[in-house]
Amino acid sequence: MTEPETNETAAWQVVLDASERRRIALRLGGDLAGAGLLAVGFGLSLWRPDQAQVAALVQATAALVVAVPVLVRGLPALVALRPRDTTDQLVSLAVLAAMAQGSFVTATLVPLVLDVGRLFEERTSLGTRAAIAGLRQLQERVRSAALLDEAGQETEVEVAALRPGDRIRVRPGQVFGVDGRVLRGTSVVDQAPITGESRPEEVAAGTDVFAGTLNLSGLVEVEVTGAGSDTVLGRVAAMLRKVVDARPPVVRTLERLGAAYVPVVLALAATTLFFTESVERAITVLVVAAPTALVVAGPAAMVAAMSAASRRDILVKSAAFLEAATQVDALVIDKTGTLTDGRLAVAAVHPADGLSEDEVVAIAAACGHGSLHPVSRAAVLAARQRGLQLAEIESLEEAHGRGAEARVGGRVLRFGRLTWLAECGVAVPADVPGTGVAEDGRWVGSLEMRDTIRVDAAEALAELRAAGITRVVLATGDRRAEAERVAAELGIDEVVAEVLPEAKLDVVRGEQEAGHKVLMVGDGVNDALAMAQADVGVAIGARINEVALGGSDVALLSDALNRVPELLALARRTRQVVWGNLAISLGVGGVLLAGAMLGKLSPLTGALLHDLSALLVVAHSARLLTTHKRPQAEQPAGAS
Repeated sequence: MTEPETNETAAWQVVLDASERRRIALRLGGDLAGAGLLAVGFGLSLWRPDQAQVAALVQATAALVVAVPVLVRGLPALVALRPRDTTDQLVSLAVLAAMAQGSFVTATLVPLVLDVGRLFEERTSLGTRAAIAGLRQLQERVRSAALLDEAGQETEVEVAALRPGDRIRVRPGQVFGVDGRVLRGTSVVDQAPITGESRPEEVAAGTDVFAGTLNLSGLVEVEVTGAGSDTVLGRVAAMLRKVVDARPPVVRTLERLGAAYVPVVLALAATTLFFTESVERAITVLVVAAPTALVVAGPAAMVAAMSAASRRDILVKSAAFLEAATQVDALVIDKTGTLTDGRLAVAAVHPADGLSEDEVVAIAAACGHGSLHPVSRAAVLAARQRGLQLAEIESLEEAHGRGAEARVGGRVLRFGRLTWLAECGVAVPADVPGTGVAEDGRWVGSLEMRDTIRVDAAEALAELRAAGITRVVLATGDRRAEAERVAAELGIDEVVAEVLPEAKLDVVRGEQEAGHKVLMVGDGVNDALAMAQADVGVAIGARINEVALGGSDVALLSDALNRVPELLALARRTRQVVWGNLAISLGVGGVLLAGAMLGKLSPLTGALLHDLSALLVVAHSARLLTTHKRPQAEQPAGAS
């Protein structure tokens, strides 16, 4: 695969495509041309009063240049009564009225000022487009890969040509261009583009790797599991694109009422004209009544909220979660990989009579030193934590899924399932917990393993309860004893253990039937059904697959569980900002409308103040971007 680019700033730069550049150039060109012609006409009327007709013709031309695009958009929308185009409809009527009155300066400046304001408003989506462009460039910067045939020979191919099941070789310093699973080799991988974690991750056979991450140290062979749009990066980019145009329910409700908005404004303008006999006042009413600020109230808040969320590795699929996330009062949560690390650790050592715990751990670690099995790795970690020296192994054999046998100094050491040790002739005591350890056919003891609870789990659950969660249910496929241990340490209300995915779905339905709004948090395929049924589904962890994403409303690319209460807090802040935006747009609009009807505003002043109200809405939405990282909390009690 190709070497990564060194210019990280350029990698996240927004690049407009040809059609966007052409569209913006035409708009700006028309605005500049109209402004230039207006200046020429105005100067001509001052310097050559005898050429008043020529000056008026130049100003009329300026009005046409600027107003034609608005008229093209607004008049068909006026006929069709499209509620999302009310601004163009009202501005079109104002321009036609100004032209009919012969006020070409007004007919030019009003659409010109409004269009410039709209260009500024459109820039509020820059952060979103930057994120999408950055993800796209992370994918595109790796163009080729070393494809392996059955004989292990390399062929350089385009990444786009790779398919699931293909085998590729990735060298140190190269970027993974696909999602895959390591088949051979070990390395350290920088997964920051996917997980946001600064600490590199060790990978070995069976470990998942992701497109856009950097192979730092070792040569690895990888089986392709996803390429192009089927990678985590591709799915994340698709999710971001969907959010850009998202609108909260309150804004959609106002848009449904928009069909009646234009007739009401026309009635106000007609009433103003009837009682004041001032066309200028009627034009000003049409200008200030254009609901630009109202239209951007929802999208501006959503773009700001999504940008704030993406900085915290929170990816929101749609705006629908906003309303539901502010109402949830029950949490259904998975255990393994969600509340726990998904990594086993030695919780207790049970030595045979006359032996020490260290002797038992040392024998287990000697057997597990050459194995990647989670139980073996836990034994090795326990030996290292105790400062034990691992013995030199003469040979090692692993009975897949049953245990491992090592020869050390003529001794035969075994570490594995109790049934396997019994088959090997070891006299296993009755009612012994955990994984057994034996030496030369003699029982030595056992190690009891437990899945470790995340250090942030207790704190996250406490914050969720403080945020309004009144009930927490643990739904897991794990053994009941282990699930109840975790629930007891974390203060969980109810445990549903040893369940299949369909049963987790029933748990969520049961909570909903009891009147609860349910937040479901999980990390994999077995949680997808429950997440889809829940009022808000949250998929947590970098290993998010298509099924999990399809069921969830929100994806957390980080494994940090404290992102979930942050998500609820962001949803509440976003709803407050949306309502604040609506108050600003309606309040300022009402004041401007009253000023226009009383003759306190000219059309141009009204247009400028109208743009100011839209910019106030954008600035108010930007408050969501001030969400800062919380200080690191101390390890909560109960974490193990």
